[in-house]
Amino acid sequence: MEPIHIFLIAIVFLALIVLWLSVVRVGEGSVKLVERFGRYHRTIHPGINFIVPGLDAIKRNATLYTMVRGGKERKPLVAPDGSISTSEEMLDPPEFHSIAKDNTTVNPDLICYFRLVEPQKAVYRIGNLCEAMMQLLETTLRQEVGKLDSDTLIVSRDVIGANVQRHLEQASEAWGAKILRVEIQELRFTGDVQEKLTKAREAELSRRARVVTAQQERDTEILLAEGKKRAAVLVAEGAFEAAKLRAEGDFLLASRRLQGEAEGTRALADALKHNPEVMVAIKALEAQKSVAESLGKSNNSLIIPTELAGLLGAIGAIKSATTFMASTAKVGNGQLNGLVEPKPLESESRAVLGG
Repeated sequence: MEPIHIFLIAIVFLALIVLWLSVVRVGEGSVKLVERFGRYHRTIHPGINFIVPGLDAIKRNATLYTMVRGGKERKPLVAPDGSISTSEEMLDPPEFHSIAKDNTTVNPDLICYFRLVEPQKAVYRIGNLCEAMMQLLETTLRQEVGKLDSDTLIVSRDVIGANVQRHLEQASEAWGAKILRVEIQELRFTGDVQEKLTKAREAELSRRARVVTAQQERDTEILLAEGKKRAAVLVAEGAFEAAKLRAEGDFLLASRRLQGEAEGTRALADALKHNPEVMVAIKALEAQKSVAESLGKSNNSLIIPTELAGLLGAIGAIKSATTFMASTAKVGNGQLNGLVEPKPLESESRAVLGG
């Protein structure tokens, strides 16, 4: 083989090695820091990236980790190949003591969720990001707990978490970390304080239950009273409507009856004007009816010939007709103001017959 061929093969082989060393692959959810001559050069993101072998190097010894399981374990954020996680991570610091406003010892248990948005700052601007964040959490939380008493702390977890997150965001911005949320899982007190708070809470709940019960009883009584009032109003309205309808019915009935009597009287007056003998015949029939009824009721009745009875009845009828004609002469424009009732013939028949 010619020397020139050996040289070209060496050049190609060396180029392949350089190309292989210059290709850097970054996985999703992570980044890598590139240093040139020991200084930070740039950040490469997920995908295929290229560096200059011999000049550039991947930062692999960064001190980035977080605490989990109540501060008992460390979770590294930097992989052996130098990949730095940019996913959401959890910081679970160990418990610590704090003093409330009423000098009560409180042991808060909190969790902080964060994400590295600028890993180069977390590596080069602060020596230990996790320790700094835990110290800041502890200090800020103690300040917030010291502002409130024990009773208020129990119902103010969200407010405390929001205040701690706000203070932590201001400080961690320079560290390249973004605080997503801070949640207080539990606030533990000492044994005697916890017992007192439990009794006070039970008393408060009992008081609220009594208040709610009293309000419900009051509302029930008000509803019952309103129901009785409404029922009484409906009964009164019903009685009024019934009385009104009865009065209207009685009025209409009386009006119809008076109207019928007036029309009958008018018709009888018209008939007498044209044929006065009709009244004589009517009275004769009424006299015979009265005589027949008296015969059935009296024990000392005397039966006389029908001709004589008819004659007596005719005499009474003539008398009644004369009185009726005199009264009808006073009616004007065909309207009768009054009608003189003829004297019953029953007494006259009884006087004649001795009944």
